[in-house]
Amino acid sequence: MITIGTAFAGRDNRLTPIRLVLAAAVLAEHAIIVTQGPTLPPPLVINGWSLSYAAVNAFFVLSGFLIADSLERRSNPFQFAAARMLRIWPALLALSLLAVLAIGPVVTDLSAASYFGSLQTLSFPVQVLGFLDTSQGPAGIFSDNPWAGEFSATLWTLRYEVLAYAGAALIFFSPLPWGRGAKLFLFVGVTAAYLVVRSFWSDAPAMIESGLRLASAFTLGMLVHVWREKIPVLPWPTLIVLPVWIALGSHPLAEVFLNLTLASILFAVAFAGLGRWPTGARLPDWSYGIYIWHYPVMQVVLYWYPAADPLEVAIYSIPVTLLISAASWSWIEKPSLAGKAGLGRWLELAFKGMRPSP
Repeated sequence: MITIGTAFAGRDNRLTPIRLVLAAAVLAEHAIIVTQGPTLPPPLVINGWSLSYAAVNAFFVLSGFLIADSLERRSNPFQFAAARMLRIWPALLALSLLAVLAIGPVVTDLSAASYFGSLQTLSFPVQVLGFLDTSQGPAGIFSDNPWAGEFSATLWTLRYEVLAYAGAALIFFSPLPWGRGAKLFLFVGVTAAYLVVRSFWSDAPAMIESGLRLASAFTLGMLVHVWREKIPVLPWPTLIVLPVWIALGSHPLAEVFLNLTLASILFAVAFAGLGRWPTGARLPDWSYGIYIWHYPVMQVVLYWYPAADPLEVAIYSIPVTLLISAASWSWIEKPSLAGKAGLGRWLELAFKGMRPSP
């Protein structure tokens, strides 16, 4: 029986197509949400769990699996940091600069002097690159849209992604244990904390609730990775956890089974039938570009065509988003990743230079 570890040993898997599908799921729901505004409940919901909510959790499950693998393969904190920095920041830098210098001046209701003189405009790249408050874009943009002022609604998740990278690296490169028991303890601990917050702290700060929610999904992915040589590539676990998730309805515990359902589906699809069924492993990884760019494209569509319905928003936005994502991958993301070894060496030398001599 083929295990996840055996299947993952090669490069031929469906992780890239899966990421593309997850990014497309977020895009599909946002095509509706961007026309609704903040007053209506989210669409595409089962028992209170929306499509984009589940897709974000799935991204974090995959991320936990892949980050655990990256740490064990590199075993060098500087190379790990370089790889993560170059995967996230270059595309974000391009997005923030284009938002301020190219898109914002066209879609703002302010004069050029007021727009470029606004602290909100000038601080937007800092907010984005620092994973701070990204709920608003440059000053005065999209003022008549249902989500007035918002540039890219998906950027908020990146701060939790970076925190998860840092937390995993801190554990891995410290004397703390990194085995099966340690990861099981970590998953159970953050999941229990999330359930307590959801059940008994209704007005908990979003930073705490969202952080624990996504940490639970991330550590589940880490747990799958550490047990990968024991977990067979089979679809049957889905038949157990999926009905439990549905039966639990909107109870906080349902999210645990939602994540287990997502994990069982993701890893079965990623690794089943390798060598027999197509994988799409050679597809370009446009998922990050789709994820960060689809929402501003939709906002621009609504700016020029305020009466657009969700289907029209999707029809106009998808081709443009794919073009931007392709350009981002080919001209920014992929070339940047080619420099991770050099950046890793530079970070190591810089760190050694800052350390006091013995």
